[in-house]
Amino acid sequence: MGEREQAVAERLVTAESLTQVKDFLFSPYVNGPYDVEEVLAELRTRRQQLWDQGRPAEAELVDFFTDLVAANRHEFERLRQAREMVGDRLGPFLPPGIRPPESMPRMVQEQRMAELTETGDLDQAVLVARQATGTPPSSQTEAHYIALFRMKLAGKLREVGRSAEALDVLAEFTPIDGGNNPYPEGKELPSADRYILFGLLHEDLGDYRVGRLCYEAALHYSEIREDTARIFRSWTSLAFSYSKSGRYREAIRESRRLVEFLEKKSSLHVVAALNNLGSELHGNGKLDEARFCYFRALSISRATGLDGGSVCTAWFGIGNVARKDGAADAALAAYTEGFESAVVGGHVRTGVQRVALALRSPLPGDDQLFETALGQYAALTEEGEDWTLSVTARIAIARRTLHQPGGVQEGTDKLRALCADAVGKGHFWRMITAYELADALISEHGEETQPGAAQEAFDVVWGLRNNMAASPETADREEREVHSRLITLLLDHGRELRLPDSRTPMELAFDLHEEACAHPFLRHLTKSPVPPPDGIREPLVREEAALLSVLTNPSSSPLDQRAATARLADLHEDMSAAAPEYVRLRQGRPARFADVRRYLRSQHDADNMAFVSFFCDRKSTVIFTYVPATDRLTTERIPLSRGDLATVARYVRDTFDGTPDDFPPRAPLHPRRPWRRDLSRLGELTPLVSGFLRHTAGRDLLLVSGDRSLSELPLSAVPTSDGSPLVSQHAILHVASASAMLHAPSSRHHGQSLIGAEVLCAGVAAHEDPVPERLERDAEMLAAAGWQVNTLTGVQATRQAVLEALGVAGIAHITCHGYFDQRNPLDSGLLLAQGGRRPSKLPQPAIDRLAHLLTARDFTRAALATQLLTLRACATGQRDDNAAGDLEGLVEALLYAGVRNVVASLWNVDETSSRRLLIDFYADLRANPGQPLWQAFWNSQKRMLTNPEEPWEAHPYHWAALALFGYGTDHRRNP
Repeated sequence: MGEREQAVAERLVTAESLTQVKDFLFSPYVNGPYDVEEVLAELRTRRQQLWDQGRPAEAELVDFFTDLVAANRHEFERLRQAREMVGDRLGPFLPPGIRPPESMPRMVQEQRMAELTETGDLDQAVLVARQATGTPPSSQTEAHYIALFRMKLAGKLREVGRSAEALDVLAEFTPIDGGNNPYPEGKELPSADRYILFGLLHEDLGDYRVGRLCYEAALHYSEIREDTARIFRSWTSLAFSYSKSGRYREAIRESRRLVEFLEKKSSLHVVAALNNLGSELHGNGKLDEARFCYFRALSISRATGLDGGSVCTAWFGIGNVARKDGAADAALAAYTEGFESAVVGGHVRTGVQRVALALRSPLPGDDQLFETALGQYAALTEEGEDWTLSVTARIAIARRTLHQPGGVQEGTDKLRALCADAVGKGHFWRMITAYELADALISEHGEETQPGAAQEAFDVVWGLRNNMAASPETADREEREVHSRLITLLLDHGRELRLPDSRTPMELAFDLHEEACAHPFLRHLTKSPVPPPDGIREPLVREEAALLSVLTNPSSSPLDQRAATARLADLHEDMSAAAPEYVRLRQGRPARFADVRRYLRSQHDADNMAFVSFFCDRKSTVIFTYVPATDRLTTERIPLSRGDLATVARYVRDTFDGTPDDFPPRAPLHPRRPWRRDLSRLGELTPLVSGFLRHTAGRDLLLVSGDRSLSELPLSAVPTSDGSPLVSQHAILHVASASAMLHAPSSRHHGQSLIGAEVLCAGVAAHEDPVPERLERDAEMLAAAGWQVNTLTGVQATRQAVLEALGVAGIAHITCHGYFDQRNPLDSGLLLAQGGRRPSKLPQPAIDRLAHLLTARDFTRAALATQLLTLRACATGQRDDNAAGDLEGLVEALLYAGVRNVVASLWNVDETSSRRLLIDFYADLRANPGQPLWQAFWNSQKRMLTNPEEPWEAHPYHWAALALFGYGTDHRRNP
């Protein structure tokens, strides 16, 4: 064995951190390859020697390094190939002064992009990246390194909040096909790191479903390579994804599974996994279980001699649990132990950050610990700026100052200075520091509260809102947080504030909530093929179509796209007089309260309706109620958070659909014995309906904009204060948003009658469904109501046949599975047959899925006359964790595409009762053509509730399973 290989092995086993391990593995190899097999042999020899000497903990650590070297064999081979490509000198980019040969034009451009990335000129780097994309790489090795360069740029873009651009930069190297083909057949699997980056970027843009697909792919790839370190990263990212999207039970489940896996593999990673599991349990109020995880992490760390970083994390976790339990002395003792272990283990920076986070709110007697940490912070600052550490420490100092007598002014000044320093550090840091300042300004500090503090807080957060409005890269969750804070300020301090325009505080709060709820979807419509209404001159229509084709063509140059954007703005100005709502839609501008007020008061049945819209945030739900007859807008704030609503929604779903993945599993509700399961938690939502009922009395129709947090809740079944369900007092028509409602006047077939309408019934099961006939015989329902039905079933229900039949159908009943594309909702749709085959409801390659998918975009292009579309089986896709369904998003996409009303199921419906309700609904529509469609649906619900065919059908499981979605009030009354 050579000296070089022995030196590498020696440096590995003496490394103090994983970063050093990585450096010791790759740096020598870059300077000159060593024999990997000899390094592995040396490590195995050392492991056996330690084991023979009775030192099992050290032997296990050497075993970890052995696995790490073995797992990176393929990376060493790529380094060798890269050396042959670019010469002897190789770094993360080509060294200064060395350029790729002209025979590699793509690498010339990519090297330029890499240099711009390193200097921080991200705008130019993105421009060069777009120009380079059209040039194919000359080899697989070159493609690999181009991907690495792009990942570096994407990471930098993500740091400054430009995740959508980062995805565009990486589009050429996307590891999954539309989020549904993690392992494309015949292609080399990309690295787990790339999957994880793609997952993070999709989550930044609010697409947790695709994010989780990426993490699952990373996990699969890492397992193939037996790469324990990346298995840990991938699985941890998956668990965090569930947690970030409010699915805490799944987050805890995945965290437990990861711990169980790592117990057999790596003590180093099992400690980190235990700490993560403890954090999840702590956040969900399971304090005893969290404490056990932290103590177990400490025990393993001590037994294996692991460093102070994991020990520090465990001690601070124990301290946080003790603090939540009210044991301040025990919490401080744990924090002190954690800090000391970090210092002793050489993790001073980690220790300082932990203290700063834990002691932002002081504990009795914590001065010594905090001052010691501050001293270490000062020493670290002298070594160079660490902005993350600096922000954490400075926020802690400012907060503690605020809590001191007479410290409000000084603490606030510290936060103002921090905000000023954050301006050049990127959007994320500007947002974090602005929140801290706003919170400090409006917090209760007795008589020390400064005059004008609320105004300053409003101005600070309003500035964030304006910056977000100017940037298309803002993540939806960041936008919601800013709007939530502004709404709170307006409702709590509206009379004190100087507002940016003439709107009242309540009106501005309404407009901000609509902006937050509707804008994410409206963004997708700005360039989508939504046909303009009649009244716009044909030359303008043609020019708009040409400009949109430039904007949607990926090969268009940035210069052409900028010119098209500018011209489109002028064009829409010319269109606005003839079609103001269409132009508003095209510009992605949400409706304002003034628009909603004018629209609702103009309706023929304005005296019989009320509009109720919800805005849910981390702490509460704000209810906006407008009654056209009284012309009054009111607000109520209910202490039910977004998480509370999600918990009740999951409770209802699990009660009805069962929990087959739990242990022990729980069967679905028995349809004839529904009262055997408790549904009392629906009563937790009574304050939610009480918040508007006193304003809506005497109005039959409630137009409800539910916000996504309410999307799975059966609002019609929520008990009112007297115990009766809401549906007994009001018909519920769900509208996607106020902006969607205002889109109604420009929809194409507005005002058409259902008398004599063509009726289509199409049904197709997925090929995984065990009994296809259950989804393919619904034409009987329409026929029983007296309609003449055009029927397409099974393999005959192709997307072409259904689309052609929809072209003349006023009523359509489709039983199939759905697919929702969160990144581009107009590419959502219905999975139908094709080529003699039923579709799959599982994730699949885009090219296979598109052959079966009738999209919302297809609906738009086809100029359909569909007044009513019933989707009877889409909830099956929604409930299947392997399927890509999303009921609310799919319905919203169909409504924007031009379908007038949609009936869809909120959970897996009972076949008998749902058929009975729909037969009754269809019969009422046919027998009473002069009544609004919502009235017929309400009548059917009330009949099943009060006079059921069978007694069990009076249970909400049966009559509340189907919900009516639409644009709003009917614009027709059939003669």
